[in-house]
Amino acid sequence: MPAWTFVPLFGRQKGAAPPTAEELHAAEVDLERIRRGGIPLGAEQRLKRVAGASTPFFTSDLTAKEYALADASGLQPIAQVMGSSVVQKGFMGSQGMYTAGGELRALAEPWNMARDRAFDRLRQEATLAGADAVIGIDINAGSLGDAGNIELVVFGTAVRDNTKPAGGPGGPAMCTLSGQDVDKLRRIGAEIRGVVGHTTVISTALGRNSAWAMSGGGMMGGGARMNVEITEIAQGVYDARNRVMLAVRRQANEVEANNIVVSTLRHTIEHFEYEQPGGYRAHFFHVTMNILGTAIRLGARPPHPAPLARPVLSVNLGT
Repeated sequence: MPAWTFVPLFGRQKGAAPPTAEELHAAEVDLERIRRGGIPLGAEQRLKRVAGASTPFFTSDLTAKEYALADASGLQPIAQVMGSSVVQKGFMGSQGMYTAGGELRALAEPWNMARDRAFDRLRQEATLAGADAVIGIDINAGSLGDAGNIELVVFGTAVRDNTKPAGGPGGPAMCTLSGQDVDKLRRIGAEIRGVVGHTTVISTALGRNSAWAMSGGGMMGGGARMNVEITEIAQGVYDARNRVMLAVRRQANEVEANNIVVSTLRHTIEHFEYEQPGGYRAHFFHVTMNILGTAIRLGARPPHPAPLARPVLSVNLGT
């Protein structure tokens, strides 16, 4: 009997030959590279071939209109690039889960870690491909197996900027905007400085009045029969938004940007409750706010290829 048992994974057909020693070694090498924050060796070799090709064959998630406008702006698409990270949330006891107000950094940190690592791997792929920028970045978030896991995958199109000399200083400029929006920014003299993003989790506890309003007890059926605003939750949403906005402003200042184009601002609200002595039920809510955007600097360069035309109102009154 062999010392190991082969389990089919990722579409390997039942009855297929087990992986060879070379394949097992290559898989271990890739795992070690990922542990160090890198990308698989095969991806690196493919992107280096793209970088060395004068007219690389590329795949892209740009639409035909985006491709045409990017090309007209001097941006040559060369490859689709991606970054991925899966982070397990660390354990926090019930005391941390039911904090009466304030930020829960232990719940926000896995989101920020997964996003930073996914974007760093995206940047590595773009650098290996010889790109000057990545446009049209899209982010997908989910959980893998257990709800305690956070999975983030980011995709984008790596491009070369034909308006600047090859091999210039700095890494690829990251951008969550579409090809059309990038063209507009270049035509008003704006420069992309990078992607900014942050996640915060706010814990909000309900007061007795709001808790009563949410319950089914009380006089003649309790507060559940009334239209009552739960102000503590609304305040938690405002607090979460303010915190993520402050975080991305700090990130934009670090890259000397003077504007942020927000592409994603989403939040979720989770409800927790437990019984206290005397039959009183305490209610807590976790507000998770995610923000992602592109930091830009207005007036950083001459408009290219031509200034954006002024809008013209056209009214067709018919014949």
